Amino acid sequence: MEAIKVTECSQCECKFCDECGDIKGKLCYDCVGWEDEADDESDADVDDWDDGWDDNKPN
Repeated sequence: MEAIKVTECSQCECKFCDECGDIKGKLCYDCVGWEDEADDESDADVDDWDDGWDDNKPN
């Protein structure tokens, strides 16, 4: 695909156009997806700490 302007991804150094990633964040489409997935996983881990514990004893 031809593009007038390309940006280099700050994570994987892949070159991408404004339709194929986040120009402001300098992240290609693939790295934007990995970043979102990492955020989802870290939130899930924090929530699990409170599940299944009553009065500091395991159920």
